[in-house]
Amino acid sequence: MSRGDSDDERQPPLTAFVNFPSPYTQTLLLRALAATLPAVNITVLPPDEKNPPRLQWADYDLMSFDKPHADPSYLISSYIYRKALIRKHQLHATVQEYLAKADHRGEKSVLAQPGWTIDIQFADELDELLLDDLYELAQAMQLNEGDGDEKRWFILKPGFADRAQGIRLFSTEDELRDIFEEFEPESEDEFEDAEDGEDGDDSALASSTKAVTLNGAHAHTLILQEYLPRPVLFDLLEHPGSPPRGQKFHLRAYVLVTGSYTVHLSRTMLALFSGALYAPPTSSADGEPMDLRPHLTNTCLQVSHSEDLVRLFWDLEGLTALSSSESGYSPKGAVTREWLDATFAKVGEVVAEAVKAGVECGSFGLQLMPNAFEIFGVDLILSHPPSTPSPGSAFNASLPALAVPDVTLLEFNASPDFHQSGEVLRPRLLEMFKGVVRLSIAPFFGIEAEQGKEKVKEGPMELGEERWDWRLVGQGEVRGNWA
Repeated sequence: MSRGDSDDERQPPLTAFVNFPSPYTQTLLLRALAATLPAVNITVLPPDEKNPPRLQWADYDLMSFDKPHADPSYLISSYIYRKALIRKHQLHATVQEYLAKADHRGEKSVLAQPGWTIDIQFADELDELLLDDLYELAQAMQLNEGDGDEKRWFILKPGFADRAQGIRLFSTEDELRDIFEEFEPESEDEFEDAEDGEDGDDSALASSTKAVTLNGAHAHTLILQEYLPRPVLFDLLEHPGSPPRGQKFHLRAYVLVTGSYTVHLSRTMLALFSGALYAPPTSSADGEPMDLRPHLTNTCLQVSHSEDLVRLFWDLEGLTALSSSESGYSPKGAVTREWLDATFAKVGEVVAEAVKAGVECGSFGLQLMPNAFEIFGVDLILSHPPSTPSPGSAFNASLPALAVPDVTLLEFNASPDFHQSGEVLRPRLLEMFKGVVRLSIAPFFGIEAEQGKEKVKEGPMELGEERWDWRLVGQGEVRGNWA
């Protein structure tokens, strides 16, 4: 990033607007700025549209964008346009287009977003969709009706919903139709209420109580994908001699995108577990709704919000990775430092290429400004590769060597909930935010920030290099004028 122009050698203190609704996040940001910048005047009051502070590090809805959009010497903590990343259906469409281009160029990609995006108003529109846009899905569901091989399961996600609202699993056409019937509004009044909700802004949509009605804004656009088999599981209460009990999890990676553009991945990466024991999805014989708790790992859904379900990714070392089948849990190998390092590297490849996909194919849905930065909470799932690893491991002779997992992107989240990290990880998040100041804020304004105890070499970072808890995993250049 370039620094703002100034003729004065002695610059006045940086003015900053810092305001996040979460006291947890707000306190960490204030401490990070105070610890790294030699002089900064901070306000929490809403900025003047015509003359905002030079730095705005705040919730998207609280920031003023007009001045930074017109004057690149002002820095903001969010890109104005980034729905190509943070809206599930737009991310899916963006990656699909990118993969088609990569295939045409003969390039391999670490991204995988197979599935379908549909716009639908009424359940009876499903018949036509199954003969057209969803023809491949219809064929797969038909194969599931017969005996023989293991069923393929699919997951349905409303494109606009968050907090796991409206997510369902299905394997047959009848189960899919049952989901659509469940989503139908029960009355004309409910339909009108849902229609009224479509005129609000995105934050209003996310909190709508009509989150899963097909006629409401949330489920109007739906994503249907194959449910990933072979998830990597862990027994958080692992004891020698006790039978293993696997729990599913997803990774929460913090990704810093700066300017136009670099992509950094924080080593403060979390493993967020479901509180329920995992079991492969099965069809209900009595028509009762499927229990989704073993399959959905969203922190907001856990009955117990114990910090025990939030682990630092690197603390998984020494645990035994498990797989699940109808007969129970099977050990796949012990987690080593080498496995963690390799998995972290694959996560970096996935998030970097996802941003690249947004830059190339996101159109107006992603415009990376040179005077902006943003921290995204990126969710990913780990799966055991289809092949079985060969036995033998220096780490544990009784277990096979654990294969590096497949890493699949789930979603990008704007304004991630840092509070879910808990009190134990608060010091790590503080160091992470100090790194943001040193990488994104101080260089932009030409300020010499406090460097901390870590010794870093001078000059631009190289791909794969780490500084202040952040690894540079991607960089590129936006073509054309973002304004």
